[in-house]
Amino acid sequence: MTPVVRTCRLSLLAISIASACFAHAEDVSSIERIEVNKQRQAYRGEFSYLQSPEAVTEFNSELIAQAGITGLTQVLDMSASVSRQNSLGGLWDSFAIRGFFGDENVPSGYLVNGFNAGRGFSGPRDVSGIESIEVLKGPKAALFGRGEPGGSINIITKKPTFASSTQLSVTAGSRQHQRLEADINTTFSNDTAARLIGFYQTEDSFRETIETQKHGISAAFQFDQSANSTWTYDLEYAEQEIPFDRGIIAPNGNFDFLPIERFLGEPSDGPTTTSVHGHQLQWLYEINETWQLSSAVAFRQTELDSLSSDADVSPKRQKFYFDGQTLTRQHRQRAYDTEQYVVRFELAGDFQTTGLKHSLLAGIDYDRFDFDRDYRVARAPNLSTQPSDAQLYAINIFNPVYGQYTAGEMTPAIIRQQNQWATGVYIQDQIAVTDALQVRIGGRFDDLKQTIDDKVRKLKVDQAESHFSPQFGVLYQLSDAWSLYSSYAEGYRLNFGTDYQGGTFAPNQSESLEVGSKLSLADNRLEVTLSYFDSEQTNIIVADLNNPGYHAAIGEASSRGLELDIAGQLPADITLKFSYAYLDAQVEKDAVDTGLYVSIKKGDDLLNIPENSASLQLTQAYQIAGRDASAGLGFQYVDERLGQRGSDFYLPSYVTFNLFAQYEINNNWSVSAKVHNLFDKTHFTNSYTQMWVQPGEPRKVLLSTSYQF
Repeated sequence: MTPVVRTCRLSLLAISIASACFAHAEDVSSIERIEVNKQRQAYRGEFSYLQSPEAVTEFNSELIAQAGITGLTQVLDMSASVSRQNSLGGLWDSFAIRGFFGDENVPSGYLVNGFNAGRGFSGPRDVSGIESIEVLKGPKAALFGRGEPGGSINIITKKPTFASSTQLSVTAGSRQHQRLEADINTTFSNDTAARLIGFYQTEDSFRETIETQKHGISAAFQFDQSANSTWTYDLEYAEQEIPFDRGIIAPNGNFDFLPIERFLGEPSDGPTTTSVHGHQLQWLYEINETWQLSSAVAFRQTELDSLSSDADVSPKRQKFYFDGQTLTRQHRQRAYDTEQYVVRFELAGDFQTTGLKHSLLAGIDYDRFDFDRDYRVARAPNLSTQPSDAQLYAINIFNPVYGQYTAGEMTPAIIRQQNQWATGVYIQDQIAVTDALQVRIGGRFDDLKQTIDDKVRKLKVDQAESHFSPQFGVLYQLSDAWSLYSSYAEGYRLNFGTDYQGGTFAPNQSESLEVGSKLSLADNRLEVTLSYFDSEQTNIIVADLNNPGYHAAIGEASSRGLELDIAGQLPADITLKFSYAYLDAQVEKDAVDTGLYVSIKKGDDLLNIPENSASLQLTQAYQIAGRDASAGLGFQYVDERLGQRGSDFYLPSYVTFNLFAQYEINNNWSVSAKVHNLFDKTHFTNSYTQMWVQPGEPRKVLLSTSYQF
């Protein structure tokens, strides 16, 4: 089915749902039931803040809306434990947690309502339809399955409530920013409710010739079959048009070499288009007061189609290295398609034996992921052949003339069908040994299979692996407001691709130790978490020294550090969200960078990981003329970071400030204003090489109005 046809069908579905909502609004207006059902999260269990031996940071929809943020990456900037990584020219969300990230050639993984949902190519995630975003720190693969040792991101979507309401929001701002968002909630009967959320956004960029456009729909239905049985269904659909943009060049660390507005690609390539549609169906059954059974199925499909022109980083081809003005470019085409199927059953509950209370969590899941990849590239000839600027597909960086030359014919670099199957069984038992002491034990057994059909090398490969990942934890509650904890867990996931002999790579493995302290202050309105962690990761994909052009799973890295998170209510109606992290993330084994083929030495810093970072959001609520109002301040500090492996090229540190305010005109109308990067600070968020440096956005002003009825 083409994206256009799918868009039309989903648009008709949305119109039908909206019409039904309005049609039923009057019929159910007499329903007095107003209820927000908290969705039970899979793999998590039910534990209070002080009783969970792990660090978790949560950003709710209210905080996200106050800050005027519309993208997942921008929300994660508010967690000092999360660092931006290579987003492939802005095509997806890419981040590291506690210094670790996965395969940099694919988007970072994340969970949606407990489902693996970040593996496809759906473009940067919009926050529309999101109730909260959780940063689950530490390795979660011992329960979730595949994952990184630094942690996981879990997105919780908005669910229906049994109270009809509609909210329309309009936002306009700098650089032709325009956004329309609608949130419609309705009840069909005493036991059935629906919620439809849609958005449309367009804007110009501070980058020359760049424009973006995105729209999407999320729908949720809830059916309370009985007092003990609840069904929920979630629909996700989005399409985006995102120009591929590698940023600027900063030779020898000269970040003033080019204006941050300078675009070095080719506008005629057009935008990269991404699309996603997904479905989740969950059933929760309360067996009794202490036991719950949940089951779920999910399907998600994504597509990415892209043409791009960007700087060639090879010294053999890059003319800029010799004349300082002529940039050799490569022309690339990507056509990526993914499908994912997930099935999960989970049993959770409490019981007592031999005087000990057990909180048990046990389940089984099945995950299939299909990745169809077609990647083609046209590269310039070596400079030793004295090629012309036309053959180099070159552009003058000081006086760019777009469309001056035509790229050469693209040849297939990767045409590959990859399929992964994973069946897992997991269990976790948290035992209350005494009123103060709790012990957590658990683990996961995975049976994994992978097939690779490499059509360029005419190679077919099968891989099968089985592995057990344990986890352990201890928590001691010193008082009603203070607990200490320690935890250990291991992680495990398959690596994509093959080595020079056509064999599969050894799986990526990790382990992590964490100790921490939790405080609940001000009558449980303020939570303080201090943690120390020490993690290691092995079998990272690096270049094969003995076989140039191929890779091997021999890389090793470590990350250790301290984190402080403070969140909650202060006196004078002030809401606080503070995050600080110190990270020492480094290479543990000599290797070669897979993209640049430069030497990496033991002790080198990991790419784009700051040693120190911090974030603060302060909001005060008050009243003006008897109406609710609020105002707030935010800032983010990011330390200098390694910007190119095997070099002394570092991105400079930066501090940015934000302001935001909101005023309720009456019971229906409200207005708000946000200023991002208040002092117009020039900064650089991430890079892969000196030739691909991403500048941060200059000052941006947004004005919004919202009407609710």
